[in-house]
Amino acid sequence: MKDQTLSRRQILGGATAITAATVLGAANSAQAQPAAVTPDLGRSQAPTITDVKDKVAYITGGSSGIGLGIAKVFFEAGMKVVIGYVSDRHIGDALKQFPAGHPRLHAIRQDVMDRDSWKRVADEIENHFGVLNVLVNNAGVGLQPLVSTGTLKDWDWGLGVNLMGPIYGINTFVPRMLASKQGCHIVTTTSTSGILPGSGAGIYTVSKIAAVGLMEELRHELRESNIGTSAFVPGLTTSNIGDSEKVRPENLQNEGDASAAEAPNRPAPAAPATAAARPAASATVSPAAQRPQDPLTAGRFVLDGILHNDMYIVAQPEWRIGVEARANALLESMHPFKPLPEEMYKRSLYRTPIYVQEIAHRKATQNRDIKGI
Repeated sequence: MKDQTLSRRQILGGATAITAATVLGAANSAQAQPAAVTPDLGRSQAPTITDVKDKVAYITGGSSGIGLGIAKVFFEAGMKVVIGYVSDRHIGDALKQFPAGHPRLHAIRQDVMDRDSWKRVADEIENHFGVLNVLVNNAGVGLQPLVSTGTLKDWDWGLGVNLMGPIYGINTFVPRMLASKQGCHIVTTTSTSGILPGSGAGIYTVSKIAAVGLMEELRHELRESNIGTSAFVPGLTTSNIGDSEKVRPENLQNEGDASAAEAPNRPAPAAPATAAARPAASATVSPAAQRPQDPLTAGRFVLDGILHNDMYIVAQPEWRIGVEARANALLESMHPFKPLPEEMYKRSLYRTPIYVQEIAHRKATQNRDIKGI
């Protein structure tokens, strides 16, 4: 879906758990604050699915690009796979990549912006395969308009697919998953733009930052339930997302198609790529290092992330320096100017344990053997 992508073993390597008191105490160097002991915030949520064989998965936008890569990896792993699609042409080509008429494969046409369609889809999946174990909110559009000049139709379309689609999916399936009491997992495909703005595709970036926040809050709320959660953060991947304008709904098109023609010198969120554009693979180069990423590689990282219940499935270590700069800019903006009363440090300043827990989880599981990587 966006920028550059995947290579995962070094992710969050060297990240340090810093207490709120330590951070603010450093900022208050003129008057040292009382030392605080990092509280024991417990272990991160254990994987809710440890064996995907015969589990049921629904992948929105699953007929091409990253979605199709995820569908193929899930099918290869023995899952019952439901592919969501909007284009008859794409689903026809996608189904040719699976055994004809296979009982573990089903396709459903759905526009994820159609709120009323979600109950129909959920009922159809349950009638066909049973309880849904894995929801992958993958459908997305790569619109290019800037935040400052985009039209309200641009906003309605970009947020409608990239943010409201996942929200509708969560709203529909979380109650059903909780009621099932089975191990379940929800993944939402976000983007490098969701953790590092600046691509030039402003509305797209806002939608993806919001999608990351959606999954973080969901993690906090469901961390003691039977539902695992992950924000998948891919980078530049071979897909059709660069052709998104071709499928923009008629009622959300701008007069004169201004949005598609605007700012031609700005990069698309993720342009479609050909095999010729990808560096030649070799015995010494992991598929994870290829740019643009192959959708199958993306799918393998998603499956691994589900099995480990990773809060973030990020596989692009080259962007770490930018993410650190963004985080540090925020931290440097939290200088208190004058010493704060000691009482302000006597309560928990974490709000949620999920970040400290995820740091420990990723440090403990950095060395992974991912099939096909």
